[in-house]
Amino acid sequence: MAKKFRGIGGRSYGSSKKGKGMPGNLNQMLKQAQEAQKQMEELEETFKNIEISTTAGGGALKITATCDRKIKSIEIDEDLKDEDIEILSDLLVAGVNEILENIEKRREEESSSLTQGMNLPENLL
Repeated sequence: MAKKFRGIGGRSYGSSKKGKGMPGNLNQMLKQAQEAQKQMEELEETFKNIEISTTAGGGALKITATCDRKIKSIEIDEDLKDEDIEILSDLLVAGVNEILENIEKRREEESSSLTQGMNLPENLL
């Protein structure tokens, strides 16, 4: 049996009652957070199947990736193969940066639709 402690002003700390759980509101928030976390894990699985593509250099370079941040393919137009390696390198950097930005936007959209209506703090998941 737990001891009770009396604080300043006579307030009791601790409890001798068994089965006393969290206050209702906190318990409800915890359940919401657990449900949101479960849904987020499921969403992470679906990100593996969502593909995004972008182009650079007026379409001379095409990059395709999945929303779990994996590059699936990089297609280089035949005309670029004769270009200087610096130009190709610059286009690759620009294309990869753009695809990463697009992935993050898509992930935020999907995640916000998941947590919409829940009274959870931002960035909790």
